[in-house]
Amino acid sequence: MRFEALPLDVRQTIERAACRFLVEKGYVSLDEACQSLDLTLPDLWNRMLREAGLPESDPPAFSPFS
Repeated sequence: MRFEALPLDVRQTIERAACRFLVEKGYVSLDEACQSLDLTLPDLWNRMLREAGLPESDPPAFSPFS
């Protein structure tokens, strides 16, 4: 399921879980975590969600210009 299609409260829960994962593992960014763990962004995203006990989803559509 697309992240953007999820209800707001679910997106917020997922965002908190992703932030918690990065902080607890000592990564400063998703890119650093991907490189360190040798994972693609979708694979990392779903790993973070699984570890938090949340259903998998596509990662958010990031845009450096928004």
